[in-house]
Amino acid sequence: MENASRQIAAAARAFLGGTVAGKRVIGLVGTGNNGGDAAGALRHLLNWGARVSAEITGPEDRMRETTRRQLTRILLTATAETAIVHDASLEGVRDLAADLLIDGLIGYSARGVPRTPIAALIDAANASHLPILAVDLPSGIDPDSGAAPGTAIRAATTVTLALPKAGLLATRAREYVGDLVLADIAIPHAAFERIGIDTWRLFERGDLVRVEVE
Repeated sequence: MENASRQIAAAARAFLGGTVAGKRVIGLVGTGNNGGDAAGALRHLLNWGARVSAEITGPEDRMRETTRRQLTRILLTATAETAIVHDASLEGVRDLAADLLIDGLIGYSARGVPRTPIAALIDAANASHLPILAVDLPSGIDPDSGAAPGTAIRAATTVTLALPKAGLLATRAREYVGDLVLADIAIPHAAFERIGIDTWRLFERGDLVRVEVE
């Protein structure tokens, strides 16, 4: 998660022109691991001079421990402008005026149509017309087929982790994925070799690799 978080933050900095100083970034933080990735990225961006806020989809007692830890770490270096809103879905996202949104609502293991309150947050993010950076895959997209059975995040950039998910390469997913970037999160080559995938030279020119989709 730490590796993923830093890569997401680095991709966000690149998207914002190479610096985040003074920029406002809002993380839409789910209660699972994708939410932890987004929260960790906010911490790095805060350290680099950004103004950050986290809008969390549920109460703290439903959150995975790893995600809770990432949010706690934000508070260690928080400024007066840092806001963490637990269960933001009860009243909707308060203010989507930002330079970038980070979508960490739904992770790889989720299937089916996003339900309220997450569906409402997806719709609010899309309606804001702000650029969105999706963590691993846009929330609402099926990772295997690329289908969007219900509402789904329309990202400007998707930072997918370790290897591209098959659904991200599907034609039907293009309007949701935006630019696709593959991030190295330090999974050993040997782990991929066991399932017949050669990754030895995948990141030799950098640890964030743009994926060209035909």
